[in-house]
Amino acid sequence: MSLTEDIKSLLSGTPEERLEVIEKRTRERLLVIIGASIKEVPPELDYIVMDVVLKRFNRIGQEGMQSYSQEGLSMTFAESDFDEYASEIEAWQKSKEEESNKKIRRFRLY
Repeated sequence: MSLTEDIKSLLSGTPEERLEVIEKRTRERLLVIIGASIKEVPPELDYIVMDVVLKRFNRIGQEGMQSYSQEGLSMTFAESDFDEYASEIEAWQKSKEEESNKKIRRFRLY
């Protein structure tokens, strides 16, 4: 899907189409944050994708807002939907680095 088609789906698509676009974009963003040369979000981090997709889906129409108030209801949004998962993402990255270092050490020839 092109960017234009994604935007159209978000603005006027069915809930399923909206969820599909949000999930795709969330996975793309998480891969950028991870910064690894992997092509797919690892299964260990799928829970982050699910949480962020739900947050973004529930916020359709308030994108870009930092807070929202109406008739006694007040909501404040985080700057980034991934902020609360930063330590978990860093821990995953470190575990993969350590794994990689162990593999390299194991196959060194002296």
